Amino acid sequence: MDVGLVANTTNDGVFDTSASVVTLADGRELLELCSIAELTVAPIIEILRDAEPGKKYRIYLRANLGGNVKQMINLIEALGRTDADVEIAIGRFAMSAAATLWLWFALDPIIGDEGEGRVVSVDPLKPAVLMYHRPRWPRGDEYYCFIDDFEDETVKESVRSQVDLFDELFYRFLDHQGISKVHAATISHNGAHYTHHLHHMKNTYDSNKDCIITLEGVQS
Repeated sequence: MDVGLVANTTNDGVFDTSASVVTLADGRELLELCSIAELTVAPIIEILRDAEPGKKYRIYLRANLGGNVKQMINLIEALGRTDADVEIAIGRFAMSAAATLWLWFALDPIIGDEGEGRVVSVDPLKPAVLMYHRPRWPRGDEYYCFIDDFEDETVKESVRSQVDLFDELFYRFLDHQGISKVHAATISHNGAHYTHHLHHMKNTYDSNKDCIITLEGVQS
């Protein structure tokens, strides 16, 4: 699905939500989301807000590098309020806030009155990757910091709810994968110490590093 972004802007900076609308074979309209930023998220929120009950969309995260956590939260809240039927799909990879968006509705789909998903994350058609990490704040294009790197406690408290959101979701993902049923985080064998892969992932996340979550795909 190599299509243009549904939400573009006009020369005067006004959001244009009518450009490059693509209708899929199942009747859903495709909303491609290439990054998580106000410029890309605001038009989709507008579409979701104005959607008639039962209107079908697919938000497509194709090679999405992530972006702004607040805009991600705005989109999650809009998805919780919309009357539309929405699928969230991944192509190739989704990173950071985009990975969190997909994982959110994979763990907590919104189920409609008929018992079917109304806002759900769907498996990719081909193998794809989520890259998940704690929220981080950039300084230019090459530097970033995490919450513990802020010296000002007031600043820390102002962003702690964002970090708590990411933490809670990730630990729930680990529970979903069965970390609570692992009989031992580490074992020893032939003079070597081994750590269970889920505990390796937890240690990676807790140390502010990137966690890679692979999705097999339904047509792999």
